[in-house]
Amino acid sequence: MTQKVPVLVTGGAGYIGSHAVLALKDGGWPVAVIDNLTTGFRFAVPDGVPLYEGDIEDADLLARIFSEQGTKAIMHFAGSI
Repeated sequence: MTQKVPVLVTGGAGYIGSHAVLALKDGGWPVAVIDNLTTGFRFAVPDGVPLYEGDIEDADLLARIFSEQGTKAIMHFAGSI
């Protein structure tokens, strides 16, 4: 059986990221989201999934998330045009 490690999804409040979050959650993966909400939406993050509002360039915030969530994998969907 595959061990389901905690996953951090960057841009997890956007269209693609939020669908990845939903699939991870439905699959039983521990998941958290970081999003600056520039183009994402709070309501797009499923209930029960921690949402950290901030930027992926904030090293202190990332360190806090990694510590609090035990993050072992990252799926990167953050970006804007």
